[in-house]
Formats: sequence, C-alpha cells, structure tokens
Amino acid sequence: MRKTSIAALACVALASPALAADTIKIGLGVPMTGDYAPYSEWQGARCMADMINAKGGVNGMKIEVLIQDSGADTQTAISLAQKFLDEGAVMLGTIPFSDTMIPVAQVAQGYGVSIFQPQSTQVEMHAGIVDNFFTGVSPDPFTATAAANHALSLGVKNVVLMTSDEGGSWSARTPLWFGDVVEAGGGKVLSKLNFSFGTSDWSPQIAEMKALGEQIDAVYISSIMPDIAVLIRQMRSAGIEAYVVGSDGFDDPSLDAIGTDDPAILDKVFFATLAPSHADSAVVRFIAECKEMGIDVPGLFPATGADTVKAVAWAVEQSGSTDPATLAETLRNADSIPVMSVDAISFKETRTYAQRTIPVIGFEGGKRVLISNEIPANTPTDWN
Repeated sequence: MRKTSIAALACVALASPALAADTIKIGLGVPMTGDYAPYSEWQGARCMADMINAKGGVNGMKIEVLIQDSGADTQTAISLAQKFLDEGAVMLGTIPFSDTMIPVAQVAQGYGVSIFQPQSTQVEMHAGIVDNFFTGVSPDPFTATAAANHALSLGVKNVVLMTSDEGGSWSARTPLWFGDVVEAGGGKVLSKLNFSFGTSDWSPQIAEMKALGEQIDAVYISSIMPDIAVLIRQMRSAGIEAYVVGSDGFDDPSLDAIGTDDPAILDKVFFATLAPSHADSAVVRFIAECKEMGIDVPGLFPATGADTVKAVAWAVEQSGSTDPATLAETLRNADSIPVMSVDAISFKETRTYAQRTIPVIGFEGGKRVLISNEIPANTPTDWN
C-alpha cells in the first residue's frame, strides 16, 4: 500500500492557500496513510481546486481544500470534521465507510453542512439515517448487477462468492447481489466463502473451492488491493482458471501491475467500477493534466475528489451563495451537475446518490479496456 510521508503531508499543508474570508472551504479528513490510503480522494480534490483557482476561482472566490490524515480511525475523522466545521467548511469528506460517514454527517448536520463522498457505494447511507449526504456514484447493487450481466454474457453459470463483514455492505452484500443476478439469469451460486481484509494466504478458500468438485466459472469478491492481486496469483498457481470478478476495489493501478511480466494473468479479470478508467477516459486525461501541474493523482479513487470540488464550485456559481444548506439544495434540485469523471450527474430523483452509468473494465494484453458502460435495468431492489 502507498504510504504518505510526514514531509509529503507538510507539503500539502504548505500548498494550501492561506485562510481567508473570501474562500470556499472543503474539509477532507481522509485516509492519507494506511490500508485505505489508495482509495482516498484528496489528490484529485487538490488538483481540481488548483485548476479552478488558476482560472479565477468561483464568483471571485478561491477554493480552499483543507486536508488532514484520518487514517482508518473514526474518532479522528469526527474530530477533524469538527475542526473543519469550526473553520467554516461548506462541505466535508471523510473515511468512505458508513460507520464513519454516519457520525460525521450527524456532527455536520448541526452546522447545516453536508458530506459529499465521491466514491462511497455503501447502501447504508441511503436508508434515511442521515439526509445531509451525497455520493457522486451509484450504490453497490448497480455495480454488482453490471458485473453479473457481463458474466452472464460470457456464459458464466457456476459462481463462488467471497464475503467479508469488514467493509460493511460493500464487501458483505455486493457479492450476494452479484449472485442474485447470476441466479436470475440461470446460473448457480456454488458456495459462499468468508475472508478478511489483509489476507496474504488464500489457501483455505482455494482448498474449499477445489473441494466443491464442480467447475467454477467465476469467483466474485469486493475487496481491496493488494489482497485481490494475491488471490488472483494464488488461484492461477492452484490451477483455478475461473474469471475473477469484482467491484470498484479492483480499480487501482497496482492491479494492472501484476500483468507486467505476464499480461495473460489479467485476461480473465474484470470489474464494475465508479467511472471509466481506461486509457482514453476523462479520468486518465485528468490524471495526466494534474501530473503536468506537478500533482500526482495515483488512480481513479484519488481522482474522484475532483468531482467533489467541481460539484461544490458549480453549486456556488449557480446559487450565488456559500451557505451550506443552499448549496445542498442546489445540488439536490439540479437536473444536471457537471463533474470530472463523467459529463454530468443528478441527485434530483435519488436524493443522495448520483444517477450515472456503471462501467465494466476488463483487460486485453494487460491493458484496460471498457467493456460496457450503462445503467443496468435489472438491479436488485431489496436494498432501498
């Protein structure tokens, strides 16, 4: 996993604009270190803010992104949210899991401030527990369905589901939704196996797969890197040639790296994700532009912070206000909100999550290819 040094954190602090009354402040208490760091959005947010500020800002105001490391600790994230709120933040981001997002949203509610989480897919956030929440993507049942539809198109019948409670519904229920769609399409769930984040030895699960005595066409898992890469390698070494299918947790450059010596290892890997991230996508172009500016945005998840900043900037421009409640209502009532990762999103019908297409990414010769990109019509409805 990537680590962010103390020196790098200091650079972030030095690069931030000075506090001023004429700034639009967005507070990000996000994982800059630890296992979840590759999935944090701060680099993309910082880059998009610099792009907008270089063009004069919004309505004469500069965007200031307040960034501090929460690690994976909920209490730290809550404390940082309180700090940013006291400094005048009009929107927050935090650790993208419901056990943190919910208490942070509850703290923010007293200030009229919302959370805009550009990569949270967990269904818990759309259950009405809090109403000051936006996510720039669609929930996990949509990604599960998009992946299952492609699997069925490949002739997949027999699947194994790997689940974990450690990532909330993202890792526990997304595989089950995948299985539901496969079974509705005539397939069969052979087994459901448990796993833990940080697994480096998948031999117990692999032994259970081999003990099934049936051909496995696909294994589905919603997990994080580098665990997924290790699973793929160990499955292939054990002679299991099933498709390895997953969700947005696969969308990290370190997955692509396992095909450096043997691109064929990725031939039967695909995943549904947050936004197109193949070579000619808007995300890849944005990452290249940031690199020219001297800002390293290492993959899709870090890039998604650009959507937060762009959406907030649009709401300020449209409403002529920096009042947090006004910004939230502006976002919620808009037919179309321009963002970086896709042309536009909308919350008008869904209220808390973005309506947008779900891309499925595969590999050819070790390189990403866009397989499909649509809103699935057969998404399970048992989550809302």
